[in-house]
Amino acid sequence: MGMNLKEPRTIASLFDLPSPIEVFDFPEKGNINRETYLVTAGALRVCSEYILQKLNPGVFKRPSEVMRAMILCIEAQRKAISEGALLKDEEWETIRLIPTREGEPFLDTVDEEGPCCWRMMARIVQTRSYKSLQQIAGSRDRLQAAEETGRGLALFGNLTAALDPLHFGCPLPGYRNTGLYYDQLHSVLAGNRTPTEAISYLPVDPELRESTEDNFLVRIEPGEYRRRLDDPAVRRSIDLSLEHESCALKLAEGLKSGYLRTAVIHGDTKIENFLFSARTGRAIALVDLDTIMPHTWLSDWGDMARSLINPAGEKEKDLAKVTADLEIFESAARGLLSTARHTTEQEVALMADAVQIMSLELGTRFLTDYLRGDTYFRLGSADETDLNKTRALVQFRLFEDVCAKTGRIKSILSDCSKRITGLTR
Repeated sequence: MGMNLKEPRTIASLFDLPSPIEVFDFPEKGNINRETYLVTAGALRVCSEYILQKLNPGVFKRPSEVMRAMILCIEAQRKAISEGALLKDEEWETIRLIPTREGEPFLDTVDEEGPCCWRMMARIVQTRSYKSLQQIAGSRDRLQAAEETGRGLALFGNLTAALDPLHFGCPLPGYRNTGLYYDQLHSVLAGNRTPTEAISYLPVDPELRESTEDNFLVRIEPGEYRRRLDDPAVRRSIDLSLEHESCALKLAEGLKSGYLRTAVIHGDTKIENFLFSARTGRAIALVDLDTIMPHTWLSDWGDMARSLINPAGEKEKDLAKVTADLEIFESAARGLLSTARHTTEQEVALMADAVQIMSLELGTRFLTDYLRGDTYFRLGSADETDLNKTRALVQFRLFEDVCAKTGRIKSILSDCSKRITGLTR
């Protein structure tokens, strides 16, 4: 059965686009904002492409705040570029939001799910994107793409460096809050099924509690919960996560103490959110600006490196195939450190730790969700019942491999950082 495009066509007509307007399904949509469409507008010879997207109301409870942060981020990039922030061999594209016919930057409306937010963006043309490095044929091209991904993250950081973190909140309450993730694990391990039972683990802040309370509670039948909990592989994962809890909290504690500076970060730096020039192969944009938030850029780096260096991917059942590819790591580190202009010695010294931390954090999140009943990383109809267990095991295996290779990783970072001219001391 074909997709019903009547509503998105009606929505698209409310934006300031030339006629005629056509709407199509967009197969490259991500995992969160599933209502994403390709729009063409204008006469045949001057037809342009756009992306129409509805923010997922089940995920983004405050869409206007998400859009405000997105707009500030776009404006900061444009301002920096206009002031000459790009070097002569650097190129970068920013997202361009198309206003509504009423002149608003996005559309607030109401549907059967309640209040919702739609946005229209000009499609950045002559670019390509990748779901993973494994899509790229040839090791040399994969290494180049890894370097460009690191370089792209650095460019994004350079262009947004003037943003004041105090002007930003967290678009997803509790996101990137490692301490909160561990509180959820402890509550789920205690078998708590009601807020009353979990009260000692729940956050004090009312808004944070309201947004995250369900993540502290077991939602599967007692027999299935016990089966999952008693699984030897799960028990090993629990022990590993708890043993390294202090390691997982290192970035959070660095931010709290002021040892690490707070910056405005992207928040979701997997390779599929980077666009690469079809002409040069260079990273020229970082899109999906829904998780712009205050944090340390090390979490962006750690998450990006974590996802790049594991050639097996996040759903690999044969853990022997899960390994940290140090050639990929070196390429990504070289790309970032050769381009970043606002790094400090303290931050560079924690780049190896950041990869460990983000692997450990994500593994803990998958593990907790598996134990409570897959209520956050929801399973699709074609997914296996134990998918989140598999995902957790992969991240913990990667964590262990990165830890085992720490000496070599730090040597790589040392060699790369020696070439930096703008390192802040």
